[in-house]
Amino acid sequence: MKRKVLTGINALIALLLGILGLNGCFRLEYGTPYATFEATGTITNEENKPLENIRVTLKDRYRPNRDYRRTMLDVYTADDGTYTVGPYDFFPVDSLDIIVTDTTGVYASDSVSVKVDYDRSNVEWGDNWNDGAGYVHQDFQLKKK
Repeated sequence: MKRKVLTGINALIALLLGILGLNGCFRLEYGTPYATFEATGTITNEENKPLENIRVTLKDRYRPNRDYRRTMLDVYTADDGTYTVGPYDFFPVDSLDIIVTDTTGVYASDSVSVKVDYDRSNVEWGDNWNDGAGYVHQDFQLKKK
């Protein structure tokens, strides 16, 4: 008798889960989180003159509990000293290291760690993997060696 009651209750639970669907109880998603990212800035010397062909390297910190950094991109400044990275879709990161290097050896290298905040105001409902758009602006003034 006890076995028939338990079997009946199990059947009722299975019927309810079938009607409601497991999707209502559990959320299953497939994919990779991403964010549209852009970094800009200007590099000048001590006299505020723009520096051309300065290498700008972006390294992400996607494992904050370790000192591991991965190079995202290398770009070079234009003749007016400006650099632009992106907009590209990247795996969202909390912070970036921006490293500036003069390949001619005249100016000392410089670097800074910046926090990346994301604007989710234009993310559509249901796009759970999109973390929005991240933007960083960082200027540098390099000193001679």
